[in-house]
Amino acid sequence: MIIVSAEKQKKHLTRLVFADGGEILLDSGVCDNRALRAGGEITQEKLSELKYESEYERAKERALWYLDRADRTEKALFQKLVTAGFDKRASAEVIARLKELGLVDDTRFAENFAGRCRESCVSQREAVSKMLAKGVPYEIAKAAADNSDTDEEEQLRRLVEKKYARKLNEENGARKVYAALIRKGFSFSAVRSVLKKYSEELEYCEE
Repeated sequence: MIIVSAEKQKKHLTRLVFADGGEILLDSGVCDNRALRAGGEITQEKLSELKYESEYERAKERALWYLDRADRTEKALFQKLVTAGFDKRASAEVIARLKELGLVDDTRFAENFAGRCRESCVSQREAVSKMLAKGVPYEIAKAAADNSDTDEEEQLRRLVEKKYARKLNEENGARKVYAALIRKGFSFSAVRSVLKKYSEELEYCEE
């Protein structure tokens, strides 16, 4: 196949046009490295290889762009790449390489996320649920939550003082706050222990 023109486009792409009328967009870096220019010749087999190489390079650049803005799990990053239109095999290989480089690490992500949840008074149960939604495998999410040195009652005291203290003075307030905290994933015993000092009404709450 004879290349009749190689014109650089936007987004680091180069358009190759062939003598038979066919054309293709490839990553400009790949074209430069392979010295693909007007007058050159390339086989269909080699072009297929370069098409995949181009897809890999473009997926890698996009993955690094995503990671520069926020840490992500393997699953979340893969979904982002595929949703953006990148080839699944190229996306998977990019993520595998980024894992080797330490740029993608589900355990690190989970540990950092669990720490933020602890500081934000998010229960361990809810923290695990949030991590699962972000693509963290269950075993890693559970281990990170369990190892986050969370003081559940201290979390509850801070949460009540910040968000629920006023509601406790309303009619049936203690019951409503009790139910809200249970829904957030805190244990029955911890919620009862913390709220009992606010109202004896909790003596009648059933576990």
